[in-house]
Amino acid sequence: MPTFGCICNFCDDVSDLVTPCNGSTLLAQTAHGEIIVALHTRCEEAWADKHSCRTLVPFKKMRRPDQPVPPSHGALH
Repeated sequence: MPTFGCICNFCDDVSDLVTPCNGSTLLAQTAHGEIIVALHTRCEEAWADKHSCRTLVPFKKMRRPDQPVPPSHGALH
């Protein structure tokens, strides 16, 4: 799942994609388990209320064990 440029899982507004400037991809814990959702900042509270969300935290994409570690920005070689 991309971490930006997604359609909001609450408002489904295809003309206003979720980007780092207006929202984020989140990990939500609901009564049905954990899911990943893309939400505008303005839609987070309404989505959480509608889905009886217990927690809603920023989603960090995990690196697969076979992927190389990206070089650090500003690292000296």
